[in-house]
Amino acid sequence: MKLLVIDCGTTNCRMRLLDHHTLVASIKKPAGAKDVAIAGSSEPLKAALKESYTELCALHPELMSQVEAVVASGMITSNAGLHEVAHVPGPVDGRAVAARMEQQLFADVIPHPILFVPGIKFIREPEEECDMMRGEETELCGYLSRYAAQDHDVSSLAERDKEHPIRRDDGQLVMHYGSHHKWMKVRGSSIEGCLTSVSGELLMAVSQHTILKDSVLSLDEVVPELPWVQKGLQAARTYGTGHALFSVRTLRLLSGHSKGAVSSFLLGVVIAMDLAMLTPYLLEGVERIVLYGKPLYPSLTAPILAEAYPGLQIEVISEEESDLLSVYGAAALYQYYMGGMTS
Repeated sequence: MKLLVIDCGTTNCRMRLLDHHTLVASIKKPAGAKDVAIAGSSEPLKAALKESYTELCALHPELMSQVEAVVASGMITSNAGLHEVAHVPGPVDGRAVAARMEQQLFADVIPHPILFVPGIKFIREPEEECDMMRGEETELCGYLSRYAAQDHDVSSLAERDKEHPIRRDDGQLVMHYGSHHKWMKVRGSSIEGCLTSVSGELLMAVSQHTILKDSVLSLDEVVPELPWVQKGLQAARTYGTGHALFSVRTLRLLSGHSKGAVSSFLLGVVIAMDLAMLTPYLLEGVERIVLYGKPLYPSLTAPILAEAYPGLQIEVISEEESDLLSVYGAAALYQYYMGGMTS
């Protein structure tokens, strides 16, 4: 089975060629939902996808001639994408998501029909707990297909404790770290709910576009100091996010602490926002917490969670494996889709 997998976010889109279980090639372009919104047209995204397809054809002409299907997920299925697909009401499993995929041909972009994966929405009371996802549902399907062993086996892709394999009825809480940080509750194969924070975007905005900019390091320069991360976490819990953020400046200017220390403090403030979302609803019945995505936050949050919830298993998926979850998920959803077509 040879698939083209497209995943599109706010700022970037990727087109990847999958040959059975092997990722052959990946093309990334700086175009996404933000560009569509600014242009008032899908043309920037279309151009990026067409260019990506042309490059893949030049790199792997024989394999590209054998592509069976194209599966697209993420913001490409939003109103700021290529084809809007309505959210599926949750709770829902991968088979139900696949049944709601929509196929459309954009011949001016690529010569294959594209299967667009819907996002999931969760309507709850109180309404502040309503939430939604686009793209993460595909990553979750990838996680479940590769890591959640049906027969109590341990996936070859993860260094798992063989005494604690995933069971199909396990309650799990999965955190995705990206521009948004999203807690997602899973039971067995069912995606049951989520809560989202703009943590990633907020950190970038605060550190780059406020008075705090000259007090902190850029994110790629930070070597986290866990005691200072803990101080930021505690300050946010004690004084609230607003004062804790301003403390970044006072710790630097009045107390003379290093930029590295106060940058770690700032990370702790952001982590506090993520942990504040751990409501009784999300934690009920959970046996395992799994962290994936950009590697900085999982490495800091895992020990904090282990201390706060000693009865739960805390696991981190590597950055490399995190990057492949949408590919695995697209393949799983396509197989569900084809199974539904023939049943």
